[in-house]
Amino acid sequence: MASVYATVEPQFTRELLSPGLRVGYTDEGGVWQFLAPSLAQRLPLRAIEWRNLVGVTKRIEQLPLHFDEISIKNVKKDLPHACIYLVKCEDLDSYRSVVRPPLVAWVDAMTAAKVEWLVLYVPLGTRPKAAGNVPNPVYRKIFDRLRTDFTHRKGGPLLGGAIGPASTHLALQERVCKIDTLEVTSVLGQQQQHESQWTELLLRLRHCVMDAFQTKCFQYEESLRVLDAKRGATGWDFGAFFLAKERLALMYQQMYLQDDAIRHLDELDAIFVNLNETEKQAFQDGSKTSFTSQDPIFTQSPLALDLTETQQLIASNRASAHLVSLYCFCRQIRTLYVMGSFPQLLTRVSSFIEAFLAELKEMASGNTLGWHQPFLWAVGACMEVSYACELSWSGRDEEWTASSVSVQAAQTIPVEEMSRALGNVLYLARRLLKNFARSNRSRNDLRVSFSSIPHEDTEAESSLKWYQQLEQVFVAPKSRRTDACEPYERCLSEVSHLASMYFSQSGRHRFAVFLGGECARYHLARGEFESASRLLRSLARQSEEDGWWTIFGACVRSICQAELALGRSTQAVAACFSMLQLAQEEQVGVSKEEMEQLLVALVASLDNKSAGGNTVDSTEDNKISGSEPRVNMGELFRPTVAVETTRSSGSALEHGDIRVTLGIANDFPAGVHLEKVRIRFTRAPIGHENPQNDEPLASMSRRVNEQETTPESRIVSADLSSDTEHDQLSEGRSVEAEIATILHKVVENVHNEIEYDTGLLLEENDVHLDEKTGVNLVFLHSGIPMGHYTCTGIECVLAGSTFRLLPPSALALASFDISAKESTVQVAIDGAPLLVPRPLAQVETVLVSIQANDDMVANGTLQVRVFKHASKSNQTGYMIHDNDEELEEENESGEEECGIQLIGAKLGDSNISITDEEPSSMLSVALPTLPRGGSLSYIVYLAVPPMNRIDRSSEPDDENDDVSSATIRASVRYHRGATGASSPTTTTKIRCAEATFRVLQPLTEMVRLKRVGARIFASIALTCNPCIPVLIQDYKMVFSHKDTDVPVQSALVTVEEDPNMKLRGTKLRPNDCVHFAFTLICSPDFEKERNSSCSLQLELKYDEAWLKTVNVQLSLAEVEGKRYRIDVLPRGHDTTHTLSDDTVEATASEPMTFQIHVQEEVSMSNKVALTDDSSVLSLCLNESSERDWILVGRQLERFTLDPCSGHHSDRRREFSTQKRLLATRTGQLRYPAFRLEVDGQSIPAARVHCQQSSRRVIVRESV
Repeated sequence: MASVYATVEPQFTRELLSPGLRVGYTDEGGVWQFLAPSLAQRLPLRAIEWRNLVGVTKRIEQLPLHFDEISIKNVKKDLPHACIYLVKCEDLDSYRSVVRPPLVAWVDAMTAAKVEWLVLYVPLGTRPKAAGNVPNPVYRKIFDRLRTDFTHRKGGPLLGGAIGPASTHLALQERVCKIDTLEVTSVLGQQQQHESQWTELLLRLRHCVMDAFQTKCFQYEESLRVLDAKRGATGWDFGAFFLAKERLALMYQQMYLQDDAIRHLDELDAIFVNLNETEKQAFQDGSKTSFTSQDPIFTQSPLALDLTETQQLIASNRASAHLVSLYCFCRQIRTLYVMGSFPQLLTRVSSFIEAFLAELKEMASGNTLGWHQPFLWAVGACMEVSYACELSWSGRDEEWTASSVSVQAAQTIPVEEMSRALGNVLYLARRLLKNFARSNRSRNDLRVSFSSIPHEDTEAESSLKWYQQLEQVFVAPKSRRTDACEPYERCLSEVSHLASMYFSQSGRHRFAVFLGGECARYHLARGEFESASRLLRSLARQSEEDGWWTIFGACVRSICQAELALGRSTQAVAACFSMLQLAQEEQVGVSKEEMEQLLVALVASLDNKSAGGNTVDSTEDNKISGSEPRVNMGELFRPTVAVETTRSSGSALEHGDIRVTLGIANDFPAGVHLEKVRIRFTRAPIGHENPQNDEPLASMSRRVNEQETTPESRIVSADLSSDTEHDQLSEGRSVEAEIATILHKVVENVHNEIEYDTGLLLEENDVHLDEKTGVNLVFLHSGIPMGHYTCTGIECVLAGSTFRLLPPSALALASFDISAKESTVQVAIDGAPLLVPRPLAQVETVLVSIQANDDMVANGTLQVRVFKHASKSNQTGYMIHDNDEELEEENESGEEECGIQLIGAKLGDSNISITDEEPSSMLSVALPTLPRGGSLSYIVYLAVPPMNRIDRSSEPDDENDDVSSATIRASVRYHRGATGASSPTTTTKIRCAEATFRVLQPLTEMVRLKRVGARIFASIALTCNPCIPVLIQDYKMVFSHKDTDVPVQSALVTVEEDPNMKLRGTKLRPNDCVHFAFTLICSPDFEKERNSSCSLQLELKYDEAWLKTVNVQLSLAEVEGKRYRIDVLPRGHDTTHTLSDDTVEATASEPMTFQIHVQEEVSMSNKVALTDDSSVLSLCLNESSERDWILVGRQLERFTLDPCSGHHSDRRREFSTQKRLLATRTGQLRYPAFRLEVDGQSIPAARVHCQQSSRRVIVRESV
C-alpha cells in the first residue's frame, strides 16, 4: 500500500485560485484578439482605494480581471457587473449605418440591467495617412462622434468618490476610449501618446469596475439590512438572509477584500449556530436534504461539496443543519486559503472536525451512515487540508504560487507557527485513528466496501484514489481480518511520523520523539530494523536527558535487538555501552542475567561471522587465500597497547629492554573470561626497515622537539562509538570505571614469552575481566637483538575461538626499533646571531660547549673550522646541526673560504688561552680527560674582515644575496671503551656540530657633518639590518688620539648639545632607521691640531641575550672645510711694462685687466663628498683692497666649479674669469685681493689662499 498522504488531491481548492472580477466584452468587429495581449500585460489593476459605508478607506493592492465574451444578439441574464463594447469602424458612413444602431441597443440593454459599461474604439489604420505621416483625420472624426453620442449616457448610479480622491465627476461621465493599436505610426512614432491612451483606458476601466462594485455592494447591504431587521419576526426567511449575506461576502472575495469576506462568513456562521430552538427545529425536519453513505464526501473527498447546488438548497430552506454547517466551513477555509492565513485555517479545521465528527457519529448510530464513515471523513479532512496548506506554504504548489496574490503573506509565516499548526491537525488524525481502534465494535462486523476489487492484487490496490485507499484503513477485507490490520497500522505510522516531523520543527522535541518511538514499534513489528534503530536512538537520547529511565531501558533493549537482527553486532554493543554508562543499573532496570544473555548472543554473532577463522594459523591462511578477515573482538572491548623502549621520553629502561602494556577495558555489565591473550612482533634488520634513521636531523632544536612530542611509546585503541568506522583509533580514552591493574608474572625469558629468530611472542593465560572494569597486562622483556619490530597481531581466545583485538591498520602504530647504543657526548655551538665585521667590532667570539653525559672523553681533540657553503639555500637564518660521523664525512667540495680568521680559544673562565701563531680558518685544541657527566666550554675568538673584503664570487640564488653568512663547525674526536665484550676494546667516536651565522653590520651608518663658525653639527642616521631587531641600550661620544686610539678628554672638541637622551632603550625592527644629532664646539686650536678623532660608541643588544659594542667613526677632517686658491694675474697690454719680476706698472687713468683663477684643493677625506657637491660660490673684492682699487662691472659674480683640464693631484675643479679694476691713487699698490662666499656667508680667510698677495703694482700718472 502506497503512502496515502503523498497522493492526496485537495478538492476544496478547485476553481478558487485568483478569483478576481468578471468583466464582459462584446466584439462585433473581431479586434479583441489584437487587443487582449497588450491589455493582459497591463493587468491586474493596482493600488485601488475604496471607501466603504462607514467611511473607512480600504486599499486593494491587486485586482485581477477575467473577461467573458457577451454576444449582442443573446444578452445573458446573468451579466457581469461591468461590460465593454469594442468598436471597429473605418469611415463615417459605416458608423451611421452599421456601427451605431447595434451599439445604441447594447447601451440600452446595459442601462436596463443596471450594468456599468464602457465603449472602446479600435481603429484598424486602413485609411491612407495624411501629410506629415499622421493618422487619417477620419478616425478622429469617428471618435468625436462616439464621444458626442455616448458620453452622457449613464448605465447606473455613478457615485463620485467611490474609488478615492483620484476620481472626479468629469472622469466618471467619460465612457468612450480609443486605442490606436493597429496604426504603425501611432505605436512606434508616437509611443508617448500611445501609452497615454492605455493609461486613460485603465483609469476608465478602474472607475467602471469600482462603480459597479459600489452599486452591488450598496444593494446587498441594503437587502441584508432589511432581512436582518426581520430576524425576530415570525416566518423569518433564513434562506434569503443566508443568500444575501453570502453574496456580499463573495463580492468582497472577488474584489480581493478578503478581510471583509471572512468577516461576513464568520458572522453568518455565528448567526446559524446561535439560532433559537424554534429556528433550529426547522432544520431537523426529515424532509430536509442531508448526507447519505454514497455522498461524494464519503466516496470522493471529505470536502467534495457541490457549492452551487448546496447554495440553492440553503436559499430554498431545503438543507439540513449538517449540510449548512459543512457548507459554511468550506466557504471559510476557501477564503482563508486564498488569504494565505494557513495557521488560522488549520486551527479552525481542528475545532470544526471534532465537532462535526460528533454529528456524523449520531447519524451513524441511526444507521444513516456506515459505522466507519464518520472516522473516514474526519481523518480524510485532516489529511486533505494539512496537505493542501503544506503544499502551498512550502512553494511546491506552482499553480497557487503563480496565481494567488497572498504569496507574500504566506511566506512571512514563521516556520515554528506553521509546523505547530500542521502537527496539531495530523496529531488529531492520529487520535481519531486510535479512537477508531479502541471502539467497542468488533472487527468481524466491519463490512467490505470494495468487494469488486481483489485486494490481493497490489496493482489494483495502487490504482485506487487516495480516499479509497484511506477507506481500506477502516474497512478490512476477510483476507485481512487478523489481530493487526496492515493498512491501519501503516496509516497510523505514517500520520504519527508526519506529526513527529512537524512537532520537531516547531520546537516540541519531547512530543516529536515520543511519536517517533511509536513509529519505531511499527517498524520493529514489520522487520524494518534500520528505521526502527534510528527512531529508537532519538527516543533514548531524549529519555536520557529527561531522566525517563524506564523508557530509556526499553529503548536500549530494542536497539540491541534491532542491530543484532541487522547483523551489526558492533553497533549493538556500541549503542548499549554508550547509553548504559550514563545510567545506574537500578535506574535502567537491566539485570545481570539479561546482560549475560546479550553478551552470549553477541559472541555467537561474531563467531558466525568468522567462518572458520578460529585459530591464528587459519587467519594467516585466510589472508593468503583472500577470504573475508575475521571480526575484531575489539568491537566488544576497548583495547590499548603501549610500547616503551630506551628512546621513550622519561624511560628508565636499559638498552635492549622493552615494556609492552596491553590494556583491555570491559564496559559490559557482565564478567568476561579470556582464555588467552597474545601479542606478536616480527623483526627485520633495522637497516632495511627503517632507512629514515640514516638521514641526519636538520637541527638540534628539531631533534629535541621530536623527542618531546613523538616518544617511542605509542598508544592505540579501538573506538566503539556507534558513529565511527571500525578501524578508527582513539588515543588516551579513559575507562570511567575503576581499572584493576594486574602485573602478571613479570619474568624475563620464561615460557610464556617466546623469542624467535625473526620475532617475539608475548602471551598471557586466563585473563578475567570483571563487569565494567578493566586490566592492564604488562610484559617486560630484555636482551632484545637490534632490529625493527612490527606488531603483527593482538588476539584473544574466547570460548575456544580466536578473535582479533585490533585491526591490522592499528597494529602499525605499535612497532618499535632497537638500535645500536649511541654516543651520548653532545657538542653545541652558541653565539650571537650576527658576526659584526671590522671596523665596527675588532674581535668576535662564539662559545663551544662539550657535555660528556654517560660517556668518558679521553684523548680528545677539538677542531674548529669556519667556512661558507657554496650553496646559499640553507643560509637564511641562525642554524645548528648535529650530524655526528655523517656530518664529518660530508664531501667538502661544497665548502669555500669566507675570509674569517680564527685567532684563538680560551677554556671557560680560566686565564689559559690558546692562540694560533698564524690565524687561519681552522683551529685545533687538545681536550683534557672529561669524566662522565663532565662538561667543557671554550671561547673561540674570530677576526671578521670588513664587508668589502668578504668573498662574494658565487652567484646569488635568492633575494637576500646581500647578506653573507659563515658556518662554524666543531668536531670532537675521542676514545670510548666498549662494554659487554670479552676483551676490553676502544673505539674512536666523532661528535660534530655546526652553526651558521650571518656576517652583517647590525647598523648601517650615514654621517653628515657641517661646520658653522666654531660649531660642528653632526647628523648620524643608523639603519637596522634586514634580518634581526636591535635594541640601543646605551651610547656615548668618545674622543681619542689618532696615534694611540685611546679615549682622552679632548680639549679641541667638546659636546655642547646632546638631544638624544630618549633614544636609549629604542628597539629597531629590521630596516628601521633612527637619527642621532650632536652639536660640537671647536677650540681655537682645532684647525692647527689634526691628530684627534671622534666616534659614537653604541651598546647594542639583540635576541635579549647578546650585548655588543660598536663604534661609528666621525671624520673631523671633513669639517675643516674645503680650501681654495685664487690666482690674480694681470693681462699684458701696450701701456703696461714690467719693472722687475714681482712688480707691474700701470696707468692711473686706464682700468687694469686681471685674469682670476679659482681652484679647489682636494684631499682624500673629502674626495667622495665632493663628487656630488654643486654649491654656488660668489666672488667679490676683498674689503682690504677696496681702498686701493675700484672694481669695474659686476661687484659680485656667482659661479660653480668645473672639472680641471689635464691631470691634477691636489685639485679637482676650477673657475676662470676676468676683472677690470681702476686704481684709486698713484704709487706702489698691492695686488687686488678677492674673497669667496657660499650661501651668503664668507668662507674664512684661512681656507682661501691668494698666491699673489705679496706682489706690487706701480701706478703712474698718465702723460
